[in-house]
Amino acid sequence: MTNPEVQKLLVMRKAFETVKKRQKANISKIPDLQERLNRLRAVREKYVGDPDIIEIAVENLENNGFRVEFADNAEEAVKLLLKEINEEKVVVKSKSNVTKEINLEKELKSKGINVIETDIGDRLIQILGEEPSHPTGPAAHLSLDYVVKMLNERFGINLERDPHAVIEYLLQDIKKYIDRANVGITGANAVTAEGSVVILHNEGNVFEVMNRPRKWIILAGIDKFYPSIDEAVNAAKIQTFFATGAVTPSFIEIVSGVSKTADIEKKLYDGVHNPKEVVLILLDNNRSYLMNNGFREMFYCIGCGNCVLHCPSYRVFGGRFKGGRFALYSALYNGEADLELCLSCGRCKKNCPLGLDIPKMISKARRGSELYNLLVSHAKWLTRAVYLETLAVYLTLRGELG
Repeated sequence: MTNPEVQKLLVMRKAFETVKKRQKANISKIPDLQERLNRLRAVREKYVGDPDIIEIAVENLENNGFRVEFADNAEEAVKLLLKEINEEKVVVKSKSNVTKEINLEKELKSKGINVIETDIGDRLIQILGEEPSHPTGPAAHLSLDYVVKMLNERFGINLERDPHAVIEYLLQDIKKYIDRANVGITGANAVTAEGSVVILHNEGNVFEVMNRPRKWIILAGIDKFYPSIDEAVNAAKIQTFFATGAVTPSFIEIVSGVSKTADIEKKLYDGVHNPKEVVLILLDNNRSYLMNNGFREMFYCIGCGNCVLHCPSYRVFGGRFKGGRFALYSALYNGEADLELCLSCGRCKKNCPLGLDIPKMISKARRGSELYNLLVSHAKWLTRAVYLETLAVYLTLRGELG
């Protein structure tokens, strides 16, 4: 691990502490939090992987004007997306972990299609060639000094050391591509049995992406189904609090079809405003297999990343062990996480809003005896932790770490 990588890790740890402090300050503003958590856990246990709710939802989605497609794997999803994008050369998208799962940007770029992230953090790491450090805060590992330095060097500009200046520069860059794009791509936080798609966001970029003139494409896993809008909104509020410490997100979009009007003789007419077409692609990509082979609980996850904030291994190893549920997911899907680094400490389970037993699932997925893994993980963690703490003190004394 080089010195710049270590600095990014230390910056990330500081950012995570900021979220924890915000959670602590705001938790009293949700007096019924435990009741909400119990309700969400019960909903996820009942409906994740349930074929009946998917069938009902798809029927209602289609009745509401969505066109629904199914993709068994990442390759099929990319083929469907290419078909829907057709001859467009620029598409814009909002934050979506499922698009990262299928390597959407890389696959479309290989076909000559420019994919532009519209979330500030995602656009920043896209420009700088960085990997995301948190599922909802992808640029948490990048300090303001580093961001300003890299943008100035890359684009030959002279940005001030001011977060507002950085945001404004990135926003102007994003808007250029939004104005050119006819197709937008988003994920979905929830798909409901009533035939609605629910998306939460803070920056307002989802408005722009979903309102591209020709088509809005939604990519969602088959684990995203909820019985009602009420339950989906409950999940959205819980995700927001455990992801950012805020009580509610700035926006919760509830979309139940294409635009329509009943202003002419009270008859419904579709396609009044953009987009003219909405397509929902439902992705399996081994979800069904994993659900039926001991990992169903993994898909109860709402993607808040609170397990990542509290994972001691992620705090010292960074990308080698992505933390909590995301380390498990990464290992099962692409073998990128070294599960031997899991300490089996249980902090991911303790801090998961739904109490997912990630340590048990990691034990099931990794090789070797638990005693061996316990000893090796703690030895490696202790060595790295001592090194990082020593370096943190050194960099702080030199003024290189705020």
